[in-house]
Amino acid sequence: MAAHVPLPPGLPQLLKEGTKHFPSQADSLVSNIAACKALVQCLASSYGPLGRSKLVIDHLGKTVCTARAGTVLGALVLENPAACLLAAACRAQEEELGDGTGAVALLAGALLARGETLLRAGVPVAAIRAGYERAGKEALRLLPSLVCHALPDPRDVPAVARALRVAVGTHAMGYQDFLATLVAQCCASVLPAAGTFDLNAVSICKVLGGGVGDSHVVPGVVLAAEAEGRVQRVEGARVAVYGCPFGLAAPAATNTALFQAAGDLQAYGPGEEALAEGRVRAVASAGAQVVVAGGHVDALLLHFADRMGIMVVTLGSRQALRQLCRALGAQLLGTPRPPLPAELGHCRSITVGEIGGTNTVAFHPSTATSPVATIILRGATKEALAAAKEAVRDGLRVFRALTEDPRLVPGAGATEMVLAMQLAALAPRDPGLEQFSLAAFAEALKVLPATLAENAGLPVATAMSQLETWHGQGVARAGLRLEGGDEGEEAWVQDATQAGVLDAYVVKHRALELGTQVAVTLLGVDEIFMAKKSGGPRVLGDNPNWDVEPDALE
Repeated sequence: MAAHVPLPPGLPQLLKEGTKHFPSQADSLVSNIAACKALVQCLASSYGPLGRSKLVIDHLGKTVCTARAGTVLGALVLENPAACLLAAACRAQEEELGDGTGAVALLAGALLARGETLLRAGVPVAAIRAGYERAGKEALRLLPSLVCHALPDPRDVPAVARALRVAVGTHAMGYQDFLATLVAQCCASVLPAAGTFDLNAVSICKVLGGGVGDSHVVPGVVLAAEAEGRVQRVEGARVAVYGCPFGLAAPAATNTALFQAAGDLQAYGPGEEALAEGRVRAVASAGAQVVVAGGHVDALLLHFADRMGIMVVTLGSRQALRQLCRALGAQLLGTPRPPLPAELGHCRSITVGEIGGTNTVAFHPSTATSPVATIILRGATKEALAAAKEAVRDGLRVFRALTEDPRLVPGAGATEMVLAMQLAALAPRDPGLEQFSLAAFAEALKVLPATLAENAGLPVATAMSQLETWHGQGVARAGLRLEGGDEGEEAWVQDATQAGVLDAYVVKHRALELGTQVAVTLLGVDEIFMAKKSGGPRVLGDNPNWDVEPDALE
C-alpha cells in the first residue's frame, strides 16, 4: 500500500480534496482574460445586422442556428468562471432590454485585452481599474449630450417603427421595416393608458409556410392548437380555464377491481360514467361554454362535453394559459371544479381555423380594445421563423425600454466614436497613470464600429479613417454605411440620423455600464478557487481503463 503523502502547509491543507487553487496573478488574471477573449472572439463575428450565424448542437442533439449573441450564450455550456461572469452580464442585458448584448461582450473583451497589455507594460492593476471606472463614468456623463431624438408618443406607429428599426433589423436584415411596423402596431394596440408596457400583453404564434411578409397582427389570442371534440365554434363564449388536466381523479398506484357477481360489474361501470357526467354537467351549469385545460382531457369527460355542446381546448404552455386569462378576464383554476361566475372569462367568439396547414384556435375579444394582441409570424422554414421571433422579442423589449425613457442616440457606431474621441482627448490631461487607462478605454470603444465594418465586408482601415475624419470635423452623428456607397471620400460614412439608424439611449447606457463593470470586476480577481465537481461515479466508457485517472496509466 502506498504511503500517504501529506499536503504542504498553508492554504492547500484547508481546502477539500479536489479543489483547484490558482494563487498567482499569472494563473488567475491572465487565464481570465484569455477565456474572455476567446468567448468574445466567438461572438464578434455575429455582431451587427450583417453578422454571421453560429451552428450550435447541444447535449440533447438540438440544433440551434442563430446570429443572436444571447441565444448563442444560452446554448453554450461554459465552465470557466470568468467567461460565465461575462455571459451572465450579456444575458442580463438581453433579458432587460433585448438589444446591446453583443456590445457588452465586445466592450468588456476589448477592455480586458488592453488591460492585459497595460499589465505587461508595468501599469499596476489598481491604476488600470481606477482609470476604467473614471472613463466609464465620464462616458456615461457625456452620453446625454449625444441624444438626437426623443419618441414623442409611444402610440405613434411610424415614429415607434423608426425607433425599433435597428433593434429588429439586427436579426432580420431585409425585413426590418416591415417587422418594426408590425411590432409598433401590436404594442400601440395593447399599451395601457397609464402604467408601463407588459411583455405578456403580446402573444407570438409561429405558423410555418408563406413568407415573413405574410405576418400580421390579430387582436385577442390566437393559439397553434385545435379543439378536442366536435364543437368548432362558439359565439358569446364564457370560458373556464384550468391549469391542470381535465378528468377524474385516479390513484397513482396500479389498482385491480374484484367482481364477485354480475351485479358488481353493472354497478361499477355506470358509477364512473355518472361521476364523469356529473362533473361536466356541473361545469355547464356554472355557465361555461368552453373549457381550456392545461393537461390531458379524459375521453369520458370529452364525450359528455360534446353531448352538452361544450368546446374543449388543450394547452400545454403555462405562459399561454396566463395570456389567455389576461385576455379573457378569467381566473386560472388549479383543480377541475365548477367555476364561480367571477372566475369565468368572456369573449365575443371562439373559432377553430387553419393557417398555412397549421390548426389554430382564435379567441376574439368582446370589446373594441383587447388587453392582449397576437403577432402571427409566417416563414418558409423553421430557421426563418426562429429568426423572426427573436427579432420581434427584441423589438418588444426595446419598446418597453422606450416607454420608460424615450430618448434616442445615433447608431452605426456614431455614439461610440464620439465617446472614444472625447476620452482620447481627455487622457493626455491626466498627469497620473490613469491616463493610460483612459486612452485604452477610448481604443476599446473603437472596436465596436470596427467590428461592424469587418462583419459588413467593408475595408476596415478606410472606413474607420473616414469615420474619424467626419468626427474630427465636428459631425457627431456620422456613422458607418454598412451597405456601402459610391467610390470616393464618403463611400463608407453617412449621417446616421438622416439614414434612420437610431439606438435607444437606455440600451447604450446599460451596455457601457455593464461592459465596464465586468472588466473592472475581472481585473480585480487575483485568486480562483474551483471546487471538485459533484456527481456520482463516472459513466462506463469504451476504454477498459475508464475509471483510472490519466496520470495513473503511465
